[in-house]
Amino acid sequence: MTKSSFYNILCLLCLSLVVYYSLNVYLIHNLQSTAPKDDIGAADRSASSNQAGRAKPFQNSSDVNKALSVQNAIVRKSETLKPVFRNRNPKYVPIKHDLVSCFLPKAYNISSVFRTANSWSRANEVFPLKDKTVGGIINAIRTEPIRSIKNSRRGTQLKLVLELVGSQYVLFKPSWYQREDVINGTVYSGKDRHNSEIVSFHLAAILNLRYTPIATGRKISLRDNYLLADEELRKTMPVINGQQCAYGSCHYCKPDEVVCDDLKTGMLEGAVLYTIPGKIVKYRSPWQRTYNVDLKAEWEKNDNYCSLVRKKLQFEVLLDLIDAAIFDFLIQNGDRHHYETREERLLLLDNGKGFGNPFVDHLDILAPVYQCCFIRRTTWERLLLFSGGALTETLEELNKLDLLNPLLTKDHYIALERRLLYVYSTVELCKEKYGNKVFK
Repeated sequence: MTKSSFYNILCLLCLSLVVYYSLNVYLIHNLQSTAPKDDIGAADRSASSNQAGRAKPFQNSSDVNKALSVQNAIVRKSETLKPVFRNRNPKYVPIKHDLVSCFLPKAYNISSVFRTANSWSRANEVFPLKDKTVGGIINAIRTEPIRSIKNSRRGTQLKLVLELVGSQYVLFKPSWYQREDVINGTVYSGKDRHNSEIVSFHLAAILNLRYTPIATGRKISLRDNYLLADEELRKTMPVINGQQCAYGSCHYCKPDEVVCDDLKTGMLEGAVLYTIPGKIVKYRSPWQRTYNVDLKAEWEKNDNYCSLVRKKLQFEVLLDLIDAAIFDFLIQNGDRHHYETREERLLLLDNGKGFGNPFVDHLDILAPVYQCCFIRRTTWERLLLFSGGALTETLEELNKLDLLNPLLTKDHYIALERRLLYVYSTVELCKEKYGNKVFK
């Protein structure tokens, strides 16, 4: 071999090494870039082959590369996680037993049950960590007689306000879908899923994010309660093919989109949500979507977006939003365009857009986590307690207590376990870059 040939080969090897290390540095560096709005990227490999709907490609190729690098890093890391993230932690068992004991519907005193529930709320804690009275509240809001019904103009979809005996108001979100229905399209497509509200309440309790409304399944008869409805609501309650129906008054309410009593049972199922007392303030989410597939939000374009958010928000609220991002990713709620606070702490309201498609994982819901790269230590430790199938086992036990069980299909439970691994891998990638500084 000539000296010239040897020199050329050596140069080629050096160039290859430079490219290899540059790509790895680029991959980790872009952990804090944004993920695409609807493209699920490499997560397809872990989802069902029946997955529906691919995202449209971005017009800017650099944005595509950055987004895909984040997704690829998260998914690839999930495939090589240490056994601690895949094995079942036995410490979850007593927590599961406590939750089942608390959530089991039980007898209550109507003269005091609602007063007790209203006394629990402080900051963003809606219900206590351990209190068997929770089961009494659940039983009361799903069984107490209805005194009056009116339309709620809050939000964009049909909701009914039920006044129960005891002068307690609750929100009723009706059923629009069957359990097996898969919602295709964007992460925010479709109407609210009433079962998502109930499962979200159970999941929040498991993760000790106790700032969702207490929720349970209930069946009501629109026909039997017609005379209890106020005049405004009755104007939107037609009888169609012998069934009593309703469409209400709201931003997206239409006469041709109605919910009706079941033809066989004469009942309409839905989720009942306990009304959270106190002054609630609404803010626009820093990670709000544009709701336009051709227009990207600032957080989808700016690698240093979290540093801008930190200048505007109290750190405690930002930590709440990161907790919410993990929660929303698990249920796949990509529609938290606003968030509500009480006493300047986050509440997890409006969780009806979860559990739409078990075969798709919208990784960009985790943007607050991988852009900021920090998380509450208590949240991380709680997540670690429910590894290796413990999360879905506990959730299924709580779901079985509900009147409307089954609340989820098997595919949704499988998806929850897959997404939990993605949460683990996201935090682990942040740890590789920042060490234990990620824990707050």
